[in-house]
Amino acid sequence: MTESASKDTSKLVDRPFSPWRFAKTEASKALITEAIADVERYEDSGGHRTRRRRGHDQETFELMVEAILCDLMHHALYRRPDAVYVTRSHAVLGSRSRYRPRVYGKTFPDVLNRLAAPELGWIVQEIGDSDWRQGARRTSIRPGQQLLARMDAGGITFADLGLACVAESIILKSEKADFWDEAQVIDYHDTWKTTVFRQEMREINQWLRSADIDYGTYKADTGPVPDTSDRDLRRIFTRGRFDNGGRLFGGFWQGMSKESRFDRLVIDGEAIVELDYAQMGPRQLYGMVQGVPDASDLYGIPGFEDHRKGIKIVFSAMVFRDKPLTRMPRGSAGKFPRDARIREITEAITRHHPAIADLFFKGAGHYVQFQESQIMVDILLRLKSRAIVALPVHDAILVASSNAMVAKQVMADAFSHHVGLPGLVDVCSAYAR
Repeated sequence: MTESASKDTSKLVDRPFSPWRFAKTEASKALITEAIADVERYEDSGGHRTRRRRGHDQETFELMVEAILCDLMHHALYRRPDAVYVTRSHAVLGSRSRYRPRVYGKTFPDVLNRLAAPELGWIVQEIGDSDWRQGARRTSIRPGQQLLARMDAGGITFADLGLACVAESIILKSEKADFWDEAQVIDYHDTWKTTVFRQEMREINQWLRSADIDYGTYKADTGPVPDTSDRDLRRIFTRGRFDNGGRLFGGFWQGMSKESRFDRLVIDGEAIVELDYAQMGPRQLYGMVQGVPDASDLYGIPGFEDHRKGIKIVFSAMVFRDKPLTRMPRGSAGKFPRDARIREITEAITRHHPAIADLFFKGAGHYVQFQESQIMVDILLRLKSRAIVALPVHDAILVASSNAMVAKQVMADAFSHHVGLPGLVDVCSAYAR
């Protein structure tokens, strides 16, 4: 269950800088060595530095150059037309936390400036606004002509780039002040609970790294292609609590369209199937009150039987919000009759679900989402114990077609274990679309 705004997917969206990439082969290492020497010559000849960096500082400088250029090489190989956004904030770069990688130091903006110097042309940098107001431009970077030329000359491919497995997999975010607010990451002290969460993620990620997962391409392909080595997942908890949110994010398959997954994704040499829970959120709510739903379709609300998609959106908003709705939630426009009013819709839903009525407008959806994430982690570990590779997409999984029935039973069992009600699982294949 999720509460989200509709997105305009036609607009290009810059992706965040990944500070964990490194040069893995002699070809990529030679390129980085050349770039470092180039920057140092530029500094010496232009008087940008009066003395050599000390040992630790020199090592950090070289790591910064390597991370920036390797991520931009990865971006170029992915053939994405957008840019990579980075931070130049002294508040971010000067703070210490479990999330901050070593390359995010105070001199990070200086290294960006050196690489973007017109005399060098390793990167192209567009410096953004210095504040954090809504709509402010973020600093973005792109591969420069020098980097693209050296990639071409060196024959750089995805195989030349590595991704360090040191990023924090358990992330805690603050509560949003409003819909447009951007939740901030929160540093925290480990407890037995976060230690268990991290151990589970480490086991899942190690399994996925060694899995036989591929993406099919055709000779005529000219669009972006995914990096199939990008498999690490992370759990993001919300509202500053470790019992809110917790969904799994990451993995190259999550950014793919459903059509591309079915057409291109291969697990263990087989086409995939998708297994998805039916009416998961409402059934979880009934489990929370130890009730049993009467209807087979929990979104089939009397008077609105022909507006199921709209009911799902309003239902979700009623579960996530802390107070009654006064207007139609985002994404529901056009999904109800023009004369329908939000109050009559919410009252109809409440009348149809008296057993869980006390959970509406209490913010219970955030805990429901946590329970959903616990179920998903349990599913992945159960399937791993059976040597079955499963790729999560929020409350659904992708598996090789031959494993569909086993995976379906595992999903049903995990739901029953956590919720106390039978789990309803739909199976969708390329042939059933």
